[in-house]
Amino acid sequence: MNKKLTKLLAIVLTIVLGLVGCTKKSEKEDNEAINEYNIQESKYIHLTMLFPQTINPILNTDKSVGYIMNLIYDGLFEMDDNYNVEQRLVEKYTISPDGKSINIKLNSDATWHNNKEVTSSDVSYTIDLIKKNDKSPYASLIENIKSIDIINSKNFIIGLKEIDPFIIDKLTFPIISKDKLSNLSASEISEYKNNFVGNGPYKIKKYEDRQYMILERNEGYFGDLPENRKEIYVKMVPDKESQTEMVLSLDSDITKITLADLSKFEEKKEFNITKYEGRDYEMVMFNYDNDFLKNINFRKAIISAIDREKLLKEAYVGNATVSHFPLNTNSKYYNNDIKELPYDNEKAIEYLVSGLKSVNQSLEDKKQAEENKQNSENLEGIIEDNSTNNKTNSDLSKKEIKEILNGIELNIVVSANNTERVKVAQTINENLSSIGIKSVVKELDGEELIKAINSKEYDLAIVGYSMSSIPDARDILKACDIKDKKLEAYITSLGNCTSQSETKKIYDQIQKYVVEQGSFISLGILDNFVVSNKRLKGSIHPNDFDIYKGISNLQMSK
Repeated sequence: MNKKLTKLLAIVLTIVLGLVGCTKKSEKEDNEAINEYNIQESKYIHLTMLFPQTINPILNTDKSVGYIMNLIYDGLFEMDDNYNVEQRLVEKYTISPDGKSINIKLNSDATWHNNKEVTSSDVSYTIDLIKKNDKSPYASLIENIKSIDIINSKNFIIGLKEIDPFIIDKLTFPIISKDKLSNLSASEISEYKNNFVGNGPYKIKKYEDRQYMILERNEGYFGDLPENRKEIYVKMVPDKESQTEMVLSLDSDITKITLADLSKFEEKKEFNITKYEGRDYEMVMFNYDNDFLKNINFRKAIISAIDREKLLKEAYVGNATVSHFPLNTNSKYYNNDIKELPYDNEKAIEYLVSGLKSVNQSLEDKKQAEENKQNSENLEGIIEDNSTNNKTNSDLSKKEIKEILNGIELNIVVSANNTERVKVAQTINENLSSIGIKSVVKELDGEELIKAINSKEYDLAIVGYSMSSIPDARDILKACDIKDKKLEAYITSLGNCTSQSETKKIYDQIQKYVVEQGSFISLGILDNFVVSNKRLKGSIHPNDFDIYKGISNLQMSK
């Protein structure tokens, strides 16, 4: 063999063997990193999610998977830690004067992880896919969208069926790639291998189904994020309990925990606990079919007799924020200047006496009217009877007030399965007793409670509502069945608002009105908790839709 040829083959063989050696070494290092359970020394931020049915963010219905998808996909808008929307893929937008359309321009630098640009067609495709899948968690957000008029690759107009004051708050669903998915069948769209290309700050580096995935930085991301943000290792686990236990055993860095699990972490020095305002709103509804509860002063007597701050501290161990209205207290629409009726037992008794007199008068008038209807031959006698009746009832004696109170017993209904609300009911029972109102607490199971509320077999109902991502309190107000024409007019006006300033103005009027009228007892909003390993330095700013918000700022302590 020619010496030059022999030498050339030797060089080529050396290069090939060197490449193979490097490949094996690289794979070995990756496998060591993947199997690295001593996260105190890990280069990754370690997270968990439940075994996914799909990682298509539009079709996924599991919250833990959704939290991870938020790192991979952006929406037109997103929610900040105060539950107010901010622009993400949107560069600018304008709402038409009639409130029936939104003109949107996408950020010119927004691209997919394969470097193709995010386009108006991607937005249109995403909305169409949601419409075809009514089980999508975003289905309710696009119900009012009538059309998408594409102007060019970065500009489009969303047409609405009717005015929606909260339409911008609804455009927070993730946008998916038409180019990657539009030619696939319905079943193929759900497959994990077809959903690796997102548009968010992190992209999928490696994926092992039902085991783990590794997220790396999207270096081409248009957003302003730290260049040294860490890669993320996501372990897939069978249940929520595993997520909590893995953080507790230092096998994972961050997770959302329940109030019941809070004490497990408070006792250990390895963890930081981030408390934030959640979406679980607690309140007491009045039954307006009760003649006494129709009276504003009788309701104010009940409200003034309850020390709500103490009640929340005792029933919810202080992990709740006092709120006068079903909106997050940091929402742009929540009016912090409105003052609630203060806890004041003496004032409560004044309200009570005034309310009893008024209700008694009304009941007497009603009774008299019925008698007059039956004896309508003598009109002069009717007038005299009414005049005498008014004079008598305007000055009820203490004895008469006690007699009226003896005839009142309020039924307080509550879920037997919710220990915090049972405590609330018992405390309210004691508070009412302190001003002379008798009540009885009825602990009901789920179906019994729903039946009691629907059939109006209660006087006070201790209930909770999960507020949506949209700052729209109308459904909760309507569920209270307050039967107040002025409030109904306010609610109608809210639905016709075409600007944020107009919506804010109407919301201020509604909040002021329901507090002045004592329309219901607003208790507060429960806190939620995210726990993190102290090896991570920096802070996150979670909300209930994105618990890892701010994760890009975290660094390792070593």
